[in-house]
Amino acid sequence: MISNHCIIHQSVLCASLGDEYGEVMDTIMMLVNFLRSTSALQHRLLRTFFTEANVSYDDLFVHNNVRWLSKGKVLERFWAIRKELQTFLEDQNSVKAKAFSEFLKDNKKIESVGFWADIMSHLNDLNVKLQGEKHTIYNLISAIRAFQKKIEFFKDDIQSQLFHLPRLLEERKYETDTKYVQFIEKLINNFKDCFDDFVLGKQLLLFIQNTFLVTDITEFPVEANLTWK
Repeated sequence: MISNHCIIHQSVLCASLGDEYGEVMDTIMMLVNFLRSTSALQHRLLRTFFTEANVSYDDLFVHNNVRWLSKGKVLERFWAIRKELQTFLEDQNSVKAKAFSEFLKDNKKIESVGFWADIMSHLNDLNVKLQGEKHTIYNLISAIRAFQKKIEFFKDDIQSQLFHLPRLLEERKYETDTKYVQFIEKLINNFKDCFDDFVLGKQLLLFIQNTFLVTDITEFPVEANLTWK
């Protein structure tokens, strides 16, 4: 009997934030909570402002640690309306609003937000592919392998045209910071550590995909009993 830890959970753990990105994400969460939860009046004013400014969205998302896709959705919404949020904060007469407004004016920090929003968007796409019914272990591992190849391209792309990182491209005003390359390298290594030595062999995965593709039956016993989580 072969048992494997949840593949979706492992893929999420591979994308843990470093200290710097964690600090930026915490600031965004505090900003969102400040705008939505300080008072019902302020939340209404924010939504009214969005309506009057013809913003595509009428509210901000709140991050939920229990939901793995939540962080990416929060960043996606925040990025789309960041300039309108800055205008709204500049009109508020409070110390916190001024501090958050200064954060939104900091080009380097907003560049980091753009980078992380791009990365989370790709990770969310992977997460969605790993969910749902009628997926075999072959489907899940194939999605992981495809993503591993994709992030190898990210490493080169981040030092050139940024085709796969449009939000970072939008905000980049200087040469690409080496910290982004280092993060991609860490992401590549994390996925290698988790999945390169995956316990199910290639022939067994082929057997699950299509029995007639198997060419080497010595890799696993005929009466193997397989389960996975």
